Amino acid sequence: MGLIQLNVSNLRNITQATLSPHPAFNLITGINGSGKTSLLEAIYFLGRGRSFKAANNERLIQKGKSEFIITGRIQLNDRELQLGIQRANKRTRIRLSGQTITRASQLTEVLPIQIIEPSLHAFFEQGPDVRRRFLEWGVFHVEPRYEQAWRNYRRVLQQRNAALKAHWGRAAIIQWDALLVESAVKINTYRQAYLEKIACFLHEFPGQHAIDFMQDMEMEYYPGWKRGADLGEVLTASLDSDFTRGFTQSGPHRADIRFRIGGDRGRDVLSRGQQKLFISLLFLAQSILLKKLTGKRSLILIDDLAAELDETSRTTLLRVLLSTDSQVFITATSLDALTGLWDELPHAVFHVEHGNIEQVI
Repeated sequence: MGLIQLNVSNLRNITQATLSPHPAFNLITGINGSGKTSLLEAIYFLGRGRSFKAANNERLIQKGKSEFIITGRIQLNDRELQLGIQRANKRTRIRLSGQTITRASQLTEVLPIQIIEPSLHAFFEQGPDVRRRFLEWGVFHVEPRYEQAWRNYRRVLQQRNAALKAHWGRAAIIQWDALLVESAVKINTYRQAYLEKIACFLHEFPGQHAIDFMQDMEMEYYPGWKRGADLGEVLTASLDSDFTRGFTQSGPHRADIRFRIGGDRGRDVLSRGQQKLFISLLFLAQSILLKKLTGKRSLILIDDLAAELDETSRTTLLRVLLSTDSQVFITATSLDALTGLWDELPHAVFHVEHGNIEQVI
């Protein structure tokens, strides 16, 4: 599995670019603002149907143009797939080998992508949404039944929340609870099973002994309601409060993962650099586990490798990246951001200047 060719038109400052990446490591160099991150955005969009930087996809369209187009040739086992995305008139159109697809999850199945970027410390510092996305990525790829359970849950949750805002009677609200609990139990079971796998795997994967604090790291899962309690009873008990707030306060949509080191919160004892290294290794552990459980390779995008990582940390990251058997894309202002280990890795180097991309190695 991997990206064989990428074509980008009218995305940010990239007017037209074609890239034939190396199946292992790819370094993209250039000064700040040259278009390096835009190239990663294009790859990410190809696998997720959205940007990792802009909430509004219209902002990706080059100024003065009416659309952007991203196409890619993808190797999936013994098949070659054609993937194309067009954003125009505030609509995203996606085609996979000639067939129109309507769900971003269909892209994700074909092209599993992880992104490691400078704002990664938000994983510790922001709310649970960021940590839930980490969990969602892992469970989605290893549990085929998860997507349907999550879609069922979200549909019922939206209906229950609409009823709460409209101040329907208690009986009308409670009728949704049995359906909500049914899907919630499945989601929670799948999530717990995955977290047990990832927790066990963290004790054996190649980065576990790279940094001292990882050996003392504990991962706590909060399902979205009091542990050990029956969700149906929780929903009934909190109904008056839900009416007041106008939304459902308990359930898998409120889940979180908490990380502790020696009993203290990870964000309280780790520096920014340590946070980035740990979270990066956590994402790479997911990719290795994905390959182990399903045989799928990931695409790993790293924007600004050197940001907040010293040379020892960068070397650790490169060593673990090599063990993931993933296709890797790294941006840096120059080759100086890489360590001596880089020369030993199979790779290609591309240089970006004013949105123009040229392969130099």
